[in-house]
Amino acid sequence: MTSKTKAMNRTVSYSPENNEESDAAETAPLLGNLNHECQAEDKETTQRRGRRLFLKRCFVLASGLFLIIVAFTILQLGVLHQYVYYFYYKKYLPNITYTSQDTQKSYCNSSANATSEAEENLQNKIQVLASQFMVYTSLALYIPPIFGSFFLSTLSDTYGRKPFILIPIAGFIIRSTLFVIGIYFELDLAWFILFLLLEGSTGGLYSQITVLFSYVADITEKGDQRILLLVIIEVIAGLGGLLGSLSSGYLIREFGFLLPTFISTMCIFAALLLLGIFLPESLPSECKSRSNRLNFCSKFKGVWEFYTSNKNGKGTRWRYVCSLLIFLCVQFGVLGRVTVETLYELNKPFCWNSVLLGWFMGLRIISSYVIGLVLIRVLQCCVSVEFIALIGALSHMGAFILEAFAEESYELFLVPIVSFGSAMVAPIMRGIMSRMTPPDKQGTLFAGMGMIDSFITIVGTTVSSAVYSATVTYFRGFVFLMFAGISCVAVILIIVLWVAGIMGGASAMRYQEEEIIVTPQEIDKD
Repeated sequence: MTSKTKAMNRTVSYSPENNEESDAAETAPLLGNLNHECQAEDKETTQRRGRRLFLKRCFVLASGLFLIIVAFTILQLGVLHQYVYYFYYKKYLPNITYTSQDTQKSYCNSSANATSEAEENLQNKIQVLASQFMVYTSLALYIPPIFGSFFLSTLSDTYGRKPFILIPIAGFIIRSTLFVIGIYFELDLAWFILFLLLEGSTGGLYSQITVLFSYVADITEKGDQRILLLVIIEVIAGLGGLLGSLSSGYLIREFGFLLPTFISTMCIFAALLLLGIFLPESLPSECKSRSNRLNFCSKFKGVWEFYTSNKNGKGTRWRYVCSLLIFLCVQFGVLGRVTVETLYELNKPFCWNSVLLGWFMGLRIISSYVIGLVLIRVLQCCVSVEFIALIGALSHMGAFILEAFAEESYELFLVPIVSFGSAMVAPIMRGIMSRMTPPDKQGTLFAGMGMIDSFITIVGTTVSSAVYSATVTYFRGFVFLMFAGISCVAVILIIVLWVAGIMGGASAMRYQEEEIIVTPQEIDKD
């Protein structure tokens, strides 16, 4: 007697010792059972879709609160930067009142405004000391999240996403409260480095964004919608940075340093309460790791298994590696250009002041994030995401070439317009890697990318500053040509990934769940 195999991912009971029951089972009507199973599966699918729809609506609330958190966090960093100048002016030039109006001047003509050579030397010393302190703040902000992002994101695969979205926000509140105390009592600047280290130990902004990426992966299917939501998170972070940067100067001018810091702290605290009350957990219980023992060595090893093995499917390793290299090449320019770009614009022949710098930053964010988001939404209907990433990488490279040879201010203002697609590449690469990854490893994947993001921020800033310092005397735009060359590598790799997707089909770029087929012979062996 033979029995047909059922490939519906359920256990098949088979008892060869009872032939009568077996024969009865053979002659029993199968349609009723199949209908019952189909109804159960339809009900489960409907519940899953309903839950995801509810989570997406909650994600809208979380996105708005995330915008507020990013904006006020960047605002406080802007307050810190201007407070540093105030601190050093008060220390070395006690007879001169420093106000935010000093930031409106162009430093190209600072020597003409100096009342004496000694005063000019002190102002230059203040510039050097403030710049050095900014380096220390960057290290305090970005080194701890390299490890904090890893721990929080990987733990989110075990305990869920929500706790590890809230922990970095709690770190913001602790640091913000200490900022209020430090500004009120005018503490030494070394204390502010300690405050930033405390925030970094809770993961910081990078960790929160990384866990939010995992949250998006939980509430979306493996497809273009996930990539779109990942882009939306990038857009929200960019808009929050724009609002915080532009508002800090005006608020300081009207209210000083203390009141904006205190109000922003209260707003972040309110956002934490709202998220704690209304944000539901996105990770289903069946997707959480079943082991209660935390082996961080194995979790750290799991971060790199994506790039060293084919455990997630045949041919996935080289696609992970290729996507990661594209991510590195693009982010190196995006994160490394910030410091040198400011120095480049303050230097001759442009001699910009903080107002022009603010408008330039605003135009870049609007062009890269808002226009980029619209283009992704429109182009997804007719082309693949790999092709959209190619357009973004080409615009990224072209903008650096234009910036390297710019001689007039209007040419610099064309740079953000040309780089309209630069912000699209990183979230698309995250989305491509996410759709090749099983649900229970999303946090581990984004943990590794968060670590790399923090590391690239430090390396990109250091390398670009060193190259700019070494080449500014004979070709001040050389550093941007270096960024363009690295972006060219990303363009080539995206073409390889795009062609591989066309040849292999859509399924080659997605994680495939294996169906378990149970046969009576296998049950007899057990």
